[in-house]
Amino acid sequence: MKKVSLFIFCFVSAVSIFADGWQGQHGSCRFFLKTDYTVGGTTVTVPEYWIEQAPCDSLSLSGDSLFLRFNNGQLVMRGRLISSPSPRMSASVTLYQKDYSIDFVKADTLQPHYWAQNPVPPYPYIEEKIAVPVNDSIVLSGTLTRPRTRRRVPAVVILSGTGKQDRDASFTGHRPFARIADYLTRRGVAVLRLDDRGVGESTGRYEEATTADFASDALRAVEVLKQHRHIRTSKIGLMGHSEGGAAAMMAAASSDDVAFVVTLAGLMTDGLTSLALQNDAIIDSYPGYSDEWRQTNKDFLRLLFRWVYEVPLTQPLAEPLRERFMAWTSMQNDTVLQATGLKGREEMYLARYLRTADTQWYRRLMHYDPADYLPRVEVPVLLLNGDCDILVPAEPNLSTADSLLRLGGNTRYETVLLPGLNHMFQHCETCRQEEIPDLPDVFAEEALDEIYRFLKKYIL
Repeated sequence: MKKVSLFIFCFVSAVSIFADGWQGQHGSCRFFLKTDYTVGGTTVTVPEYWIEQAPCDSLSLSGDSLFLRFNNGQLVMRGRLISSPSPRMSASVTLYQKDYSIDFVKADTLQPHYWAQNPVPPYPYIEEKIAVPVNDSIVLSGTLTRPRTRRRVPAVVILSGTGKQDRDASFTGHRPFARIADYLTRRGVAVLRLDDRGVGESTGRYEEATTADFASDALRAVEVLKQHRHIRTSKIGLMGHSEGGAAAMMAAASSDDVAFVVTLAGLMTDGLTSLALQNDAIIDSYPGYSDEWRQTNKDFLRLLFRWVYEVPLTQPLAEPLRERFMAWTSMQNDTVLQATGLKGREEMYLARYLRTADTQWYRRLMHYDPADYLPRVEVPVLLLNGDCDILVPAEPNLSTADSLLRLGGNTRYETVLLPGLNHMFQHCETCRQEEIPDLPDVFAEEALDEIYRFLKKYIL
């Protein structure tokens, strides 16, 4: 089991003064113990399991050893207090029949997640708040980090992937965009990262935007940076993660103001193909299922996506999709309906799917065609992918980008495949989606090194 230690507080060896708060972390799961070494004065909080100050059932203290039970034995902790060289409590924790080995340290209150790769102040560079006006009702808010220098420096705007995200692309305490900004700014490149529409300090409604809108937002951010007296106006580029990679290419194809593009697991296949590839890879990642089950689900989802695609964008989606969906399900045997999870749940499944599918964003993304944009991108381009990415599988996306950039005559592009990395550029273990929040990587060092190598070659 991996152990994650938090910041260390002062330690007093007398057991009677041990009464305090202790915090430990396993993956993204935090454990906060508050104790005065009596049953009545001891509680535990595990926010990721919705456990809030659960009272202690029983407590035993013998020398430097501690035994605790909570929730009728659903959570059991066996700890040993260690005073040297640093104050901590080494503990084995059983929670809902799962065992964890965790190091606890002193903490007055529940602390945020700790990941070693997240940047922490003080920073050797300048941070500024930046506002990007999109229109009369939408203003994007962000953070510009720039080197402490009087000279003008290159800059990059980071574009997030699918889903509402803050400027750091935060998830379970991981802050990958903050890590990218910290790494590049220390090496002479200014970085602007923004809250998505309707997130954090940005206004607008994310749900009403499309990939084309995100590309337009990126160009508005470039315009703002061009007015900044510390930014080199001819050296402003875009960096996009996942769907943000498609938006970056769309923006670069339509504006001479974009000096370079970096895509991080960028979406480079057409929208319909990308959905099929993504779902095929996710289905293949599920352990313990038969080849027949996998193929049945792949075939069904490809049909579903095709039905959506074939409804003209100018027409409402719900009724024609319902007609085809219900006609298909009525013709299937129980084996197919059980395998796809549709048996007795047809209406529920369709209603849930329509909540996503019956939006301008989803329908227009499904019609996204990189052939409309990539051949028109003439600036230097770096395309990075992890070879364990199941959300934007590397090979078809990199090969499509390679073909289309070459078709347009671009000779200043590079495709880089990084071994062992997932969609979030973490070193993965099972490489399935569910482990992403628990992995210690925030953004792998080798991916950062590749970005800097590319910028040194073409921009710096």
